[in-house]
Amino acid sequence: MDERLPQYLHRPVQILWFGSDEFLAMTSSVFVAAIVGGFVGWALIAALLLFIPWKRTKPRGYLVHLAWRWGLVSFPHYPGPTQTRFFE
Repeated sequence: MDERLPQYLHRPVQILWFGSDEFLAMTSSVFVAAIVGGFVGWALIAALLLFIPWKRTKPRGYLVHLAWRWGLVSFPHYPGPTQTRFFE
């Protein structure tokens, strides 16, 4: 099995000058805006331009943990977001 590790583990994956989650949001918003067009397309682009600076003020992993808190994602071997007590 051949696996590659990044040179510096504390640095996030970066595509161009975007983080991986920002790049995903950008490409999906641009594609949907191109397909839908009109006012909705421009609204998506405007939301994207507001989202990226807001996201950069948050710590790394904020969106994944927010999705976990809403119950959209589950982390293996971790309790759910509504669990108040956890015994190992």
